[in-house]
Amino acid sequence: MRHQHAPTFHPWSGAGERGFRRLGWGLVVAAISAVCALVVSGWHLALAQDTARFGVVDLHVDLPYQVNYKSKSLGFGTGQYVAEWLASSGVTDVVMPLYVPRDVSPSGPRMRDLEESFARVSTLLPATKPYRVGPCMPGSGVSAHFSLEGAEPLGFELREVERWMSRLRLVGLVHTYDTAIAGSSGSRQGSRDFGLTRRGQELVRRIHAYGGITDISHASDAAFADAHQQALAAGRPLVASHSNTRALADHPRNLTDVQLRAIAQTGGVIGINFHSPFLVASGGRAELDDVVRHIQHAVAVAGIDHVAIGSDFEGGISPPTALSDVRGFPKLAASLLAAGLSRGQVAKVFGLNARRVLCDTRT
Repeated sequence: MRHQHAPTFHPWSGAGERGFRRLGWGLVVAAISAVCALVVSGWHLALAQDTARFGVVDLHVDLPYQVNYKSKSLGFGTGQYVAEWLASSGVTDVVMPLYVPRDVSPSGPRMRDLEESFARVSTLLPATKPYRVGPCMPGSGVSAHFSLEGAEPLGFELREVERWMSRLRLVGLVHTYDTAIAGSSGSRQGSRDFGLTRRGQELVRRIHAYGGITDISHASDAAFADAHQQALAAGRPLVASHSNTRALADHPRNLTDVQLRAIAQTGGVIGINFHSPFLVASGGRAELDDVVRHIQHAVAVAGIDHVAIGSDFEGGISPPTALSDVRGFPKLAASLLAAGLSRGQVAKVFGLNARRVLCDTRT
């Protein structure tokens, strides 16, 4: 067999020179692109490290549910709120709701279930770095606050309200179904017109009397209106710990513009939720920009002093990929800055607004 020799390539011949130039320009373009990518990557890294310094107060993280009913550890949960990531993510405070599933007993959640949940998580906190007991106290670490998500047991034992208000500040009245306390936004009976019952009204009065705050996330529109009137009468803030804006995603769990302004009227805050169905009306996975848009809309309607973060991490949510876990907070801060919020405004949304409501005993 004869071997055919490849034609000799002379780089400075006409064709060779043109090929070399094409190759040379390709290498130059590739080099420039690589340098730009490194610069942009470095800029994003520096910005992420910088924005991690914003103190994050997260108004709703379902770690107690994972610990008490899913056999997860407080330090890891499902992997969305890993304790060792909190410091680098900028988290300073986290509100842990005590939620008891409806099927815990034939009669539903009981007071003893709340007591057991509180006791178990309280015991684990001191042994789980960087959490610390003593919310709103100065010091390093992450302050853990408790709240209730579903207050029906407390409504049947009103004498216990004072004791519970010494343990926590936020009281979510209902979850995804109507109770003897209030109507829920999640009821299949279309209970937007089912507000606070008499028992629920008395519960709210006692919550206010002992320094607590009503959390209206999951409440029906009618229950929201009733709770708002009670908050105004008592001079107390109203909080939606993990709810979004209905103008951008028409979901009954979200808040209308009228409701956003009503919360601001009381001095309260709205914690923006990271769950995709509450971020995009069309279904599918939301993106980081959708969270930014909900924050922008809430700021435009309620004001910069009344918007906060309520991620709903560890609650079985489907968040944007960029916010798949707590390490996404710096990315969110960077996106808010890029969208036009000032550093001072981002600091308010990330923590200052929520801290004012959680920690100021004058509210």
